Parts: sequence; structure tokens; C-alpha cells
Amino acid sequence: MSAEALHLAVIAVVGLAVAYKAADLLRAPRPGHWALWSALLALLLALALGLRTVGGLLDAVLPGAGWIVQHELVVGGTFALQAFFVHSTHPPHRVPTALRSRAALTGTGMAVLLAAWLVATQVESPDWGRVDWGRQPWTAAANLLFVLGVAGCLLVNTRLTAHWARIADRRWLRRGLWLLTTGGWCCVAWAGHRACFILGGRFGTPPPWNQTFPELTLLAIGLSTAIVGITLPAWGPRVDAARTWLAHYRSYRRLTPLWHALRTATPTIELRSPTPWWHMEYRLYRRVIEIWDGRAALRPYRDPTPGELSATAEAESLRTALRAKLDGADPHPTPAPETHRGTTDLAAEVGWLESVAAVGNWR
Repeated sequence: MSAEALHLAVIAVVGLAVAYKAADLLRAPRPGHWALWSALLALLLALALGLRTVGGLLDAVLPGAGWIVQHELVVGGTFALQAFFVHSTHPPHRVPTALRSRAALTGTGMAVLLAAWLVATQVESPDWGRVDWGRQPWTAAANLLFVLGVAGCLLVNTRLTAHWARIADRRWLRRGLWLLTTGGWCCVAWAGHRACFILGGRFGTPPPWNQTFPELTLLAIGLSTAIVGITLPAWGPRVDAARTWLAHYRSYRRLTPLWHALRTATPTIELRSPTPWWHMEYRLYRRVIEIWDGRAALRPYRDPTPGELSATAEAESLRTALRAKLDGADPHPTPAPETHRGTTDLAAEVGWLESVAAVGNWR
């Protein structure tokens, strides 16, 4: 994959996250949601400006404008992300105080970065997309200031998310925080890689490999992992719900042969009120009830047996009773005793009935 294709892939991932969180924002427009969406939007715009065709539009108006707008967006995005963390972890009355200190630090960083950019633009008139680290010290300093500032914010964030991941009591939240921490460390590695190239180029000892592709790779992995981590607590439980639905559906299908055989012998066991297909747990619950009703209807045709039966013996006893009833045999004067003591645990009952249904042919 080329560097440009990788860049576009990262933009696509962040764009999907912006759209996904916009839906969350419409459902619950809370300050924390606004902050997170703003951070993602700032990152998306910054990545778009990193494309020469997009950043070049600003450069055509003011040389170097694409670079400074892009990097100020990243700094502003780090503040928005900090605001999201503050809203997520601080009581409402402490939020303004916590945000003021962070806003002051971020504003100072943005002002210093702007000043460095102005000096570099006036003194060196660089091509910000292809900086000569050794011969353009002011431009190199502006880049290094940005990288170190972002690295500092990332280090603070990753320490916080790692701490919260260790104490989170919700499984999907804990997983999301660990992914966010992992993505943060990848982005720290990106910052470290770029700082090494800036300093190495400045002092004539750059690393002996291409700078662009490794940085885009680290950025792609870091941002993708972090975005999955940010969104995971929202859609992760839906994965659990889907897995539960599939498990109930499989059990529902496995019980179908047994249920069909019992319904053939006693059609009245089938409840007539329709059940939506998406309420699979309820459909499974009804199927278990109907099977129990069908078993109860066969008790007069079953031979008395002492104690509870194994799944194999239960299946054989039911098949014998089914044949007797369908052949028109006379029922026993006294119904046979129950061969399985039921419980209120749906999973346990489903498991036992699946074992019965799996033995032999019910057709």
C-alpha cells in the first residue's frame, strides 16, 4: 500500500468515527459527547489538510497556511479530547475549574506554535511538506515544538486511560480503555519517530530509512485502535446481544424436531399468539413451555419408570409414548410419574431438552 493510500485509509476510518459519534450526539447531546465529536472532527480536518491537494488550497492563499491550520487543529483536538475525559471523570461542579487550566495550557501551546510558524515563514520561507531539517532550523523547531507538545498530551492521556482500564467494572468499557491506551502508545511512538528524524536531520545523523511510510503506519494503527476503543463501549454490548440471539436461535432450531413430533401428537400445545422473530429469547422460552406441555400430554402413554431418566432413556420413552398415542393405543389408567424435575433456569432446561432432542430420529 502506498503512503497516499494509507493516508486516505486513515481519513476513512476517522470519518466513519465522526459519523458514528454524530449519531450518538443527536441521541444524547451532552457536553462530553460534544467534546469527543469535536476532537474527532478536528482530527479528520487535520488529516484532510495533510493531503497536498487539500492543504495546497490554503497555501495558495497564504504560503504555509495549510501546515499551521492543520497542526493547530490537532492541538485543539487534544484539548477537546481532554475535555471529554474531564466530563467523563469529574463531577459537574469541578468541570469548569479543570477545563480552565487545560484551556490555558492549550492556548499557550497554540500561541507558541503560531509564533514559531510565523518566524519560520518569514526567515526561511520553507516548503512545509518537505522540510530540510538540517538547513531550516526555525522550521525544524516549529515541527519539534508541535511533536513534543502532542507527545506530552498523549502520554498524559495514555496514563489516564490505563489507570481507568485497571479499575473499570464494565467489561466493554475496560476493553475499550485498553484499546485506547494501546492506540495512544502507537501515536506516542509516531511522535517519537518524527522527533528522531527532526533531531537527527538537524544534527546530520538521520535514521537510515524513509520517514513517511513508518509514520503513517504507526498513525494508522494508533488512530484505528484508539477509535475502536472510543466506540467499543457503545457497540460492544450489541455484539453480546447478537451472540446471545444466535445462541438462542441455535437452541430454538435444535429443539424443533422434538417440538414438531410432540405437536403432531398433541396439536393444542402450540400457542397461537405470534411472536416477533427478533424476540428470540421469548420464542425459545415458549418452545420450552410447549415441549413441556407435550411431554405432559404423553404421560398417560408412558410406562412407569423409577427416578429420573437420562437424556437417552427420556428420548426412547417419549418415542414409545408418541407411537402409542399416534397408533390409537389406550392410555394407562394412572399417568406415569414425571421423569425429570424441571427448574426455573431456562439455560438448564434448554440444555437438557437439547440432549433429548439430539438422541435419535423424531420424524
